[in-house]
Amino acid sequence: METLKSPYIRSLLKEGRLIKTDYMIALFRKNNLGRPRFAFIISRKFSKKAVDRNRTKRIIKEALRLYGETLKNMGYDIALIPKKNILGKKTQDLYRDIKLIEKKLEEDAEKIAD
Repeated sequence: METLKSPYIRSLLKEGRLIKTDYMIALFRKNNLGRPRFAFIISRKFSKKAVDRNRTKRIIKEALRLYGETLKNMGYDIALIPKKNILGKKTQDLYRDIKLIEKKLEEDAEKIAD
């Protein structure tokens, strides 16, 4: 899983399109690489404890690994911003969110292809 570098994150935050799910917000933009790149944006406002922020990142990464099969073949830059209600959730709880993001990205890819 490739991570986005800082200048790409800034431009993604300015120009990216938005998907809101139950546990996170996703910003995305097409890239020309043919593979996805991810950014996980979790500030101290989310939780003052680094343990909570790091655990949240690990849970999201694991959910992407397990459930994000079609994302692996899509050329998008994606920034994931978790909501506070994700604290205490398990990887399985994020299944619906990951599938919703996949569906929206597939719809976007079809629009671009047409």
